[in-house]
Amino acid sequence: MASMQSTTAASQASSMGIGSGSGNINSSDLALYDIPLVTSPSQASTDFEQLLHNLQSISVDPKSVRKAACCAALIETVQERRQNQNQQQQQQVVVSPNELFLATLAALTSLQGTLEQQVKHTDTDINNNNSNEVETTALPLLEILRQILPYVAHPSNNHGALLLHQFGTVSRMLRMFVALGYAYTASSSTTGTNKATSTAVATSGANALLRQILKTTTMLLLITPSSSSTTTTQEAEKEMAKLLHATIIRMFHDVRPKVRKAAFGCAMDVVIVASSSNSCSSSSSSSPVVQQRKVIADFLWEYCHAVITQYKSSSSGSKKKNDSSNSKNLIHILRLLSTSLPYADDVRIRVRFGDDCLALMGGGGEGGSGSNKGEVSMEVIRETLITLLSCLEKGEEDSDDGLLLSSMEQEVDTTKDTDKEDEEISKFAARALAFLLQHRPNAANSSFSSAGDVNVVYGRCLMGCVERMLVRANSGDEDGTLASKLLAMKLLPNVLTSILHLCDEAAEGEDGGAANSAEMCGSEFNQFVSRVMPIVTSYFNNAATSNNNLQRVAIEAVSNCIDIIRQALKIQYRNAWGNILPGGYATFTSTLALNLLEMRGAGNEANNGNSELEGKLQSWLKELVVSLLRLRDDVEKDGTARTAVEYATSTVMRGMGLELFLSLVDFTDDHVDIGDKKKESLNTESGAGLWWLLPLMKQSASADASALASSSSITTRSHLSFFQGRVLNLARRCDAASADGHRTAAEASIQKQRVVEVWSLLYYFCLHPIDMKENFAAVAKTVVKALSDHSRYPKLVPVICGSLKSLAVGVTGRAEANPSAEATEDLEVLSNVSIKILPSLFKLVETLNESQKINSADDMDTDDKSSSKEKQAIRQQNMQLVETVTDTIGQLAQICPREFLQNLFKKVVQRLLVATTENGDNTGGKASKDAQAVRMCSLLGLGQALVASGSLDNNSVSLLYRAVRPLVRSDEHDSRVQKRAYKVLAEICEKHKEFVTSEERLNEMTDLMVDSIVTCQVSARHMRLKCMAYIVQGFDSSNQAHMAVIPKIMGEVLLCLKDSNAKTREAAYQLLLEMAVARDDMTDYFKIILAALGAKTTHMRSAAVMALSRLTFEYARHDTSVQSLLPSLMQTVAFLFDDSSREVTKSVISFVRVCVAAMSFDQLEPLLPEIVGGILKYNKGRDRFRAKIKIILKKLVRLYGYDAIAPLVPEKDTRLITHMRKLTERTARRKAAGLQDGQSVVNNFDDMMESDEDDSDDGRTFMTGVTGFTKMTSMTGKSMKSAKSKSVVSGARSTMTGKSAKSTSGPRIKAELQGEILDMLDSSKMAKSVRFADANMNDNDFSDDDDGMDDMQFDNQGRIIISDGLQKVSGDKGAADDFDSEDDDENLQLKAGGGKRRRVSKFESVKVAKAERDAVNARKQSKQSKKPTSSLGSAYKSKKAGGDVKKKGQQYEPYAYVPLNAKDYSKKNRSNAVSKMGTVVRSTKRKR
Repeated sequence: MASMQSTTAASQASSMGIGSGSGNINSSDLALYDIPLVTSPSQASTDFEQLLHNLQSISVDPKSVRKAACCAALIETVQERRQNQNQQQQQQVVVSPNELFLATLAALTSLQGTLEQQVKHTDTDINNNNSNEVETTALPLLEILRQILPYVAHPSNNHGALLLHQFGTVSRMLRMFVALGYAYTASSSTTGTNKATSTAVATSGANALLRQILKTTTMLLLITPSSSSTTTTQEAEKEMAKLLHATIIRMFHDVRPKVRKAAFGCAMDVVIVASSSNSCSSSSSSSPVVQQRKVIADFLWEYCHAVITQYKSSSSGSKKKNDSSNSKNLIHILRLLSTSLPYADDVRIRVRFGDDCLALMGGGGEGGSGSNKGEVSMEVIRETLITLLSCLEKGEEDSDDGLLLSSMEQEVDTTKDTDKEDEEISKFAARALAFLLQHRPNAANSSFSSAGDVNVVYGRCLMGCVERMLVRANSGDEDGTLASKLLAMKLLPNVLTSILHLCDEAAEGEDGGAANSAEMCGSEFNQFVSRVMPIVTSYFNNAATSNNNLQRVAIEAVSNCIDIIRQALKIQYRNAWGNILPGGYATFTSTLALNLLEMRGAGNEANNGNSELEGKLQSWLKELVVSLLRLRDDVEKDGTARTAVEYATSTVMRGMGLELFLSLVDFTDDHVDIGDKKKESLNTESGAGLWWLLPLMKQSASADASALASSSSITTRSHLSFFQGRVLNLARRCDAASADGHRTAAEASIQKQRVVEVWSLLYYFCLHPIDMKENFAAVAKTVVKALSDHSRYPKLVPVICGSLKSLAVGVTGRAEANPSAEATEDLEVLSNVSIKILPSLFKLVETLNESQKINSADDMDTDDKSSSKEKQAIRQQNMQLVETVTDTIGQLAQICPREFLQNLFKKVVQRLLVATTENGDNTGGKASKDAQAVRMCSLLGLGQALVASGSLDNNSVSLLYRAVRPLVRSDEHDSRVQKRAYKVLAEICEKHKEFVTSEERLNEMTDLMVDSIVTCQVSARHMRLKCMAYIVQGFDSSNQAHMAVIPKIMGEVLLCLKDSNAKTREAAYQLLLEMAVARDDMTDYFKIILAALGAKTTHMRSAAVMALSRLTFEYARHDTSVQSLLPSLMQTVAFLFDDSSREVTKSVISFVRVCVAAMSFDQLEPLLPEIVGGILKYNKGRDRFRAKIKIILKKLVRLYGYDAIAPLVPEKDTRLITHMRKLTERTARRKAAGLQDGQSVVNNFDDMMESDEDDSDDGRTFMTGVTGFTKMTSMTGKSMKSAKSKSVVSGARSTMTGKSAKSTSGPRIKAELQGEILDMLDSSKMAKSVRFADANMNDNDFSDDDDGMDDMQFDNQGRIIISDGLQKVSGDKGAADDFDSEDDDENLQLKAGGGKRRRVSKFESVKVAKAERDAVNARKQSKQSKKPTSSLGSAYKSKKAGGDVKKKGQQYEPYAYVPLNAKDYSKKNRSNAVSKMGTVVRSTKRKR
């Protein structure tokens, strides 16, 4: 409850603008408040020196500069005063707190007098000077005073005697500053000239001044100690009361929100610090500072009470006219109380204000004349309810004590005080609950804008009262505690009814906020049920409840709540169904279900008194569930309501468990004549019944991670006997119905689908079955029979296999986590039964493979393409089923007895050997070979599953290895067989590393990999490389035989780097890196790769360069040996610059890009001529790699500058470097203007190799492959020329290969870039929003466009206009018209023939000629009717510029007037006049 109400208070505080109202005081203020209490004298002196240093330090903030200047002036003043007093203390550098305090006080007093004199003047300049002085002097001085006050009041400083003596002076000074701030704003508002600017400046200065005064006043009040003299203490308290009322209390009701917010925050600081100090140890609680803090807090409480009393007295009178001001003052105080009352140290304060809230509720919302009276009163009621909720909240001082006074000892023995507080709060909660039930606010009939909030807060108050009476009633008075609980449970039905009716009232509104209010009230209903009902139902247990009367009342309360909860199903709450049905209704049902399951799980230990209660719970649950299901039938045609009911039903299923839910629901689908019996079975007239529940139950029983994680909960515990008896009977009935000959094919299909959905519930019953020993064997027999019927129900195979796998995982996990007797017994049962399941699964795999053989044979006999596709789909489905079954076999193999598993494994290997040695002869042809391959693949899959289970010993693994080795060596079998054999070998290498890494086996497997390189199929390369990687991991760098293997397999690895399969390429790269680790000598390793540069084929040379690039990318950053090799590597690869092959060129350029990024400045400088000349050789700067070349040049220019790189560029490519220089300068200018984009760094090798984007400037200066645009030129907004089709195609292909080039080209949606949603069906918006990402680039020599082309044209909807290749001359309209008229005949013929040319008869030719003449005449008439519209002011328009000019002979100035002509505004000529005016004034539609 505390957390919920704290959230409420915080949200209200944030909405009301309360700053510190949340109780989170600044950490620096905490330290200052604690100084007089917890800081030692030496520490206080050190802290003060640090404070002086901080005050004089200067940062970027102008406030710190002003503060430092003022502090330096004050210290200088103190030093001068010392000299004038002839004190020989020149060696004392640091001033004392008292000296600085007096100097600050004198400066503030002097400044105050100056400002008072200036404020009397009304001159604007003087007022501006006042604002400057306030900002530069008053604010820093007040802040300095605030920070030094704790050190002046420290006990080591004569117990704060100076502060006590000067308290009156400081108080008067602060009060005068407050008056000055208010007078300052008033005087500035009366200035004559420039009134608005002066008022704004003055107001901001006054606001800042008042907020700083509040901070200083708060610090002064909280650190000033009380005097030992009674007379002095009384005078000090009076002075403090004056200061408090003149500053903090006065600003509670300020019209400026910032000032009011600051005042609320200061009041919160006072309350929190005072309550924290009172709850500390006894030695500190008697401190004068602590006592003074309590006095200040009491002043605040008394003022708040006085405001409430004044409002009550004013509302009782009938002729008071200050109700509005009293209401505003009351609202301000209530908002303060709602956030500060939880921190009150005395529970009597909360009870006192709680009674005041009840009194306000009793009379605040009634009577009063005028239209605004009801609105103000309803607002008062809302704030009153929020405050009442804070009164019920537990104080948070316990959590703040450790934060405020962490070094002080806390009192431990506070049990009596806590019990007393709980007792008083519980009594008050009972009074408040009874009052609230009788005085419910009538918010529905109010015009108050936040009437919905009133209902929400009212519901929270009801919940707070009930929860406080049930949970917080833990006092020593057991009779009082029991009475409070009994009263709460007796009133529980009334409270639930009131909260539910709030949803009805909120839904009755017709405005747009009715649905929102109904949702909020529904949330309160859900909160109440979820928080209160578990507490009430906990009293059902006799062991937890020592009083039978409490149990009886709890049962009666829940029984009465059943009917109330069912009222939520009425149509009047339809708007809130989406919230209350899945929330409160489902939670209430689930809570009762959990109690029932707990009673059943407890066994027969205490069954003597719970049998009757179990029966009641069972009947209550059935009543709730049946009512919900009937509602679904009633709202079947209402989609929104049906969705809400189904979601609530799904929530109920998850809350109570499927077993309990199924026990409450009758799925009978028989045609019953008796109406009552039909209602009882919940069947609709259509005969659909409750079958719509099956998808929901299937979803609830799905194998997700949350279900597995919560498998130990009581709702997932189930009985396999229930599944065997109840659920499977339902599946049998559906199966029998599907075989009924009277049903249509569609009905039979529906029944078969229901069979699968019913069987899908098996997963739920396998999560945590509690009767494994008794019923799992019987269920296993049924499961085996169901698997044998896979031809009719193939979808049952994944369902059953997934359930068995889940069962094995759950049983194994529970046995390992908690090896109890029950868990061990379940594991043993599953292990024994798996002996019967595993052979069936093995047989199922063979059966599925046999079906594939038959389908393959049938394909050879038929030529029907449709039937062939169907059989292909069946084969694909069977392959997926085989994988599912093999996964289940691997999981069950971990539990199966070892001896049985070894025998089973031997049979698998034996059959594999038989299949291997069989003649793949030609007697059966292709079908026979395919069937043999499928069989071998299935057997290899079984072997792989058994290896993955980790249950095989080394002998079994060795046997499987010997069986697989011939399949790896030979290519006689189908490629699928070899791929599967490599998978088995990779699984052996991964799961049994000790088997592979043994010296004998490692050499043997190494020879196998080397010798089988010739026979390796293309599809098996990925798994082969994976096997080789595992083998290389076992190499020893000191073993020469191992190291000799690396050169043997290097050629294959390099060629696989160029493979078309991405997985193969990645596996080759990983193997390349593994070999580098195994070699442990990068120099020799690079030599092995460099040898491939001399290969005859360009494919191998390109692969070798790619390998060098990857190794450089991975090792050059942290390996110094590789770093030292880079210059020689660069020189060696540079010989390939002369290679004309495109793939070699691509690899070399990528290598150069990697090396430029990896080499140091000194290493790269001697190679610049060779690199620049090489990458630009033979017009490489103009072909498809120009983007990557520009990136390299940009990096070189960034390192060495244009002056060093430009001479190295060939003469024919000098325009490229010139163009890059211009772009760089443009980038610098835009960066200076603040338009530079963020930079990104490429850390991925594939991105660097394939991307055409710059990895340092995010590709802003290179051209994209599709449009020839750049990101930099896209910012100009100009039009661009498109590339030729050849350039576009090649650029598009380049873009597809580049991973990061996708974001740099193509059209952009302007609205989407701004985060808006664009309607692409709106042609007008599309025409305005679609643009190309890049803009103009006039340098065609170094763009993606090899040749120029016409400008790309678009219509109004943003579509590209495809021209016929004939250019139209602007202004020559006649030629264009002639061209159109010449094609009219052809166009008409095409239209008449549906777009195709055809012969035209004489009759049709006459029609065509007539249509042609009509078209020409219509075109001429349209030309004649279209008269040019003369725009207003066209005579003044300049031909050379965009403005207007005055020409000779003109009588009037440009746009001096618009001539009015009555004829232009007649009905006939009105449109022409409007078009003329449109050239001057933007035309808009007339609003009607």
